[in-house]
Formats: sequence, C-alpha cells, structure tokens
Amino acid sequence: MLELVYLPMSNQEAVWFKDDPEVEPLLRESDFYIIGGRPEAKFIEFEKEDDEILTFKFAIEGGPSDEVRLDIRSLPGVVGNESPLWLELGPKGIRIWDGPIKEEGSKVLEWFTTEKLLCDRSHGRPGIEGLDRHAEFSIYDLLYVGIARTGDSFDRLIAKGHHARTEILANEPQRYPGARVSDETYLFLFRVNSLVLQTFELDHDFRDDDFEDKLNRKQVVADAEKAFVSLLKPGYNKVQFAQYPKGVDGLYGAGFARYGYLINEDLTFHTAHGRVRGARDPDGAISNSADFIFVNGDDVRLFISGLDFPATSWRTPKGPQRESVSGDSAP
Repeated sequence: MLELVYLPMSNQEAVWFKDDPEVEPLLRESDFYIIGGRPEAKFIEFEKEDDEILTFKFAIEGGPSDEVRLDIRSLPGVVGNESPLWLELGPKGIRIWDGPIKEEGSKVLEWFTTEKLLCDRSHGRPGIEGLDRHAEFSIYDLLYVGIARTGDSFDRLIAKGHHARTEILANEPQRYPGARVSDETYLFLFRVNSLVLQTFELDHDFRDDDFEDKLNRKQVVADAEKAFVSLLKPGYNKVQFAQYPKGVDGLYGAGFARYGYLINEDLTFHTAHGRVRGARDPDGAISNSADFIFVNGDDVRLFISGLDFPATSWRTPKGPQRESVSGDSAP
C-alpha cells in the first residue's frame, strides 16, 4: 500500500515547508514519490454563519467547485479551546489563531492549504463538512515517478536539485491562464507499507525464523517504481522499464508467488497510457474502490475497481453484490 507521509504540496508550498523542523522528519519517512499536475485550487466566497461556522467554496481554476462548511470548534486543533478565535483567510490558505493574528503570544491552532483540506476530508477528520467531490478534485496528471534508492525522498526530491522537478517547472505549460506552473505542480511523498502472506503445509515444522520479517524494503520500493512507470509511462520518466517485472533490483525472482500495489489514498493519477485510481477505506484498511497492479510470474495487469472486481467492500455491503473475480487472474 502506498500511503502519504505528509499532505500533498504544490511545488511552491514545498519550498516553504522544507525548512520547517516539524515537517522535515515526516518527509524523511518516504522513499517513493510522485510529481503530478492539476490546475490550481483556491478558496473563494467566505462567509461566517456565526462565530463557530465558516462556509466557503473550494474551486478548481477553470473547473468545478464545491461547498465547504467548517465547524471550527470541532476541528482537532481547536477542540477544548474556549478562548476567542481569529480567522486568517485567503485564497490559498486558512489559519485559525488563539489570539490576534501574527501578534506575539498568539499561535495557530489549525490551518489548511487547499491540498491539506482535500487530504483531511478524505481521511475523515472531524469538523469538515461538505466537499463531497474531494476525490474528483484529487485527480492529477502523472508527470514523474521516482524513488530514493539510498536515503529518503526529502533529500532526493526537496532538499537537493532534482532533475525531473526542474525539467517539469521549465517545460510544463500552464493549465489555467495566469497561473504559475509552480502552483500547478504537486509533490506526493509516500511510504510503501507491505503486507506479506505466507502459507505452510499442515505438517510444517515451525521455526522462529518462519516469522521473521525478511522483506527488503528498498527492493519493494524499487519494484513499485517499475510497476507504475511500466504501466502508465509518465512523460518525464526517461527509463520506462519495458522488461518489467524482470529486473535486477526488484521483486522478480525474490521468491514471491504473486504481489501487487495499490494507492491507499483518495488520489487518482493519469497519463495518455492509462489511469490508476487510489481510494482510502474510512478505517485505513485496503479499499475495494482502489485499482490494483497485480504481478503473477511474468504477467503484469492493472485491475480496475468496479470493472475487474467489485468496487464495494464485502465488510460493508452497499446493495447487491456480484461474485468476485476468481481463478489465477484474481488479485
């Protein structure tokens, strides 16, 4: 499962966040990253219903918008704070202060960028109502997939000059007139969380090392990069891994009968060669609404949720269910 270590950031926001001592350790938990593109999003038409309710619209430049309602006192950073609040509102950010804005002694209790609001809404954080189209707003052009073979994504993508990031900023066209490419380019830093299933014969003589974690994490990350690039062929990836799943540093030949990847976030990435949709279960478990890259021997397939297998979960059925995919092709 690919899961975000931190909220998606525009390229401009990444410049701001990189020097934040609280953010850097979180970004260093990643060694798999994606660069995507989408028209800039903005907050518009703010209104206060009362001292505790803020309404506004989340709008994609040149595209759709949706109503948002913040129950300010229910937000995690504000709950239990009974002091007067100050709201700092702008098209790219919202900050809630416990005192006069930016004055000495005042601190930010809660804050949102456009992408943080989408991320928090998809994770079901309390206090955020509306924004039901959050998954639709989280669709991005897939520009580049990369990994940190040594170290982490912070060093590879943010702290140092990154060739693809520089090339994208130099060559990508505007998606909306008047926008800066830096505000239409987004960075997604993931960790790859692995679940390994192993079977044993009934008469197996168990040993302690049967239950040891022998998975090489960098090997999994290297294989995940090849899987996404080979299927979707992002335009800024010079190497397309046409021989995948074969490769010297991935999982091919590592002893797994079959394996696969999904994005455990409400994020969708597409190129001219295909699309992969992620989805997040409210409990954080694997969601049937996410597409699934499946490797079985030399065969690699992208299974589409709702087409190749049911999109709804058997744990929480939502109406009639058809039989699940079975046989060798089932993930």
